[in-house]
Amino acid sequence: MPEQTAREIMARSEMTLSPEANIYSAMKSLLKNRLLGAPVVDADGRLVGMLMEKDCLKVLAGEAFDGLPEGHVRDYMTREVETVSPTTSLYDIVQMFLGRTYRKLPVVDDQRRVIGQLSRRDVLRTIESIRDNPYLYGTKDERPPEGEGVDSAMRRARGRR
Repeated sequence: MPEQTAREIMARSEMTLSPEANIYSAMKSLLKNRLLGAPVVDADGRLVGMLMEKDCLKVLAGEAFDGLPEGHVRDYMTREVETVSPTTSLYDIVQMFLGRTYRKLPVVDDQRRVIGQLSRRDVLRTIESIRDNPYLYGTKDERPPEGEGVDSAMRRARGRR
């Protein structure tokens, strides 16, 4: 089976945010576009943070206790962001999502410019699309044994019965 990479799975057209954007405008954009979050990039397109649903909840919690808070995306964004390169394998992406609570990963080039994003849903769609691929199970004519799932098929494909 050819190894799937972040470049093949990632969404390329999702929005990015400026650190200078008004926090409420950014929240409205996330809701309007039905996004879990968005990368925050500088003028050169380099990643400086992520604004996620959890960050937006902090704004709302502050509003409940302190009145209507004002601010910019930079005031609420998560600054420490884990990323993947375009060549990160599907298997490694799955492992990252299993070991962490976040639901999105930015895909960045070697200069930290955002070139795409991955969500858990993107990974699930990819796994579903290869589910019936006979090459996943070792040979062109081999089909999965009855009741065998994607996990055991992926272990078999990677040589880890």
